[in-house]
Amino acid sequence: MEQFKGQDILNFIKELPNDDVCKAYLAKIKWQDGFTCSKCGGTKGCEKSGYNYHCYACDHVES
Repeated sequence: MEQFKGQDILNFIKELPNDDVCKAYLAKIKWQDGFTCSKCGGTKGCEKSGYNYHCYACDHVES
């Protein structure tokens, strides 16, 4: 799925019909270059349920 640029609302709703699909789309964009913790800058962590990441360096959970 490509990023939505210049799309109308009907196409947006068709591609992202519910919260889970929308969260997966946003997570893919946010971490397309890998995980980086916004609190400490650490790059090692693991994906948790609900499209969250747990930072091993500072234990911050980021969504």
